[in-house]
Amino acid sequence: MAAILTDAQRHLLRMIFDRGAEGASLALSKWLGAEVHLTVSDLELVELDRAGELLGPPDALVAAGAMGLTGPLTGSILLVFEDRSGLALVDLLLHQPLGTTTAWGELEQSAARETTNIVGCAYVNALAAHLPGLGRGSELGELVPTPPAFLHEFAGSLLEFALMEQALELDQVLVIRSEFTGGQPGLNLNWTLLFIPSRAALETLRALLAPFESRGNP
Repeated sequence: MAAILTDAQRHLLRMIFDRGAEGASLALSKWLGAEVHLTVSDLELVELDRAGELLGPPDALVAAGAMGLTGPLTGSILLVFEDRSGLALVDLLLHQPLGTTTAWGELEQSAARETTNIVGCAYVNALAAHLPGLGRGSELGELVPTPPAFLHEFAGSLLEFALMEQALELDQVLVIRSEFTGGQPGLNLNWTLLFIPSRAALETLRALLAPFESRGNP
């Protein structure tokens, strides 16, 4: 299937998500009580049936926070990290040595959900701030995320499990690779943020981004 978004439009989205990462960095630093930085290292649009390959070996356990989207862009946001990365985040939050947390109890799951809420809302806010038509009071309606859910699955089945209850015609996934640094010396975690829009949402994004293509700056 041909990509719905052009290279120029994906570049514009990358710029918007860069700003979302800046907002997420500030919010995470306040929540964790330590200066951290979240940067976007790559953004690509891939077919949904290929997205699972990007999360690691099919038999590798991964943790994720999943948020639904309502309003003019329907779909989901998933923040996915391997167990080591997610549990290291809990250690950072609790100000304890890396490696102390070894299992996903209720506290650990709550930390993953809150992290997803902070990061996901930062990206949603960036979209709403830089694309007219997605903000509060806009003609299309407000873009609103749902409370996150926690998932702990094998990489090969995560997307199928996360999306099995969604009545969406899913085609392509925006994969935003994010790098998390700071908090403790040597802490460097690679996260994958999946923005999984419906086909209608991708077409809405294309229409909203089109006026900015000649300018190159949303």
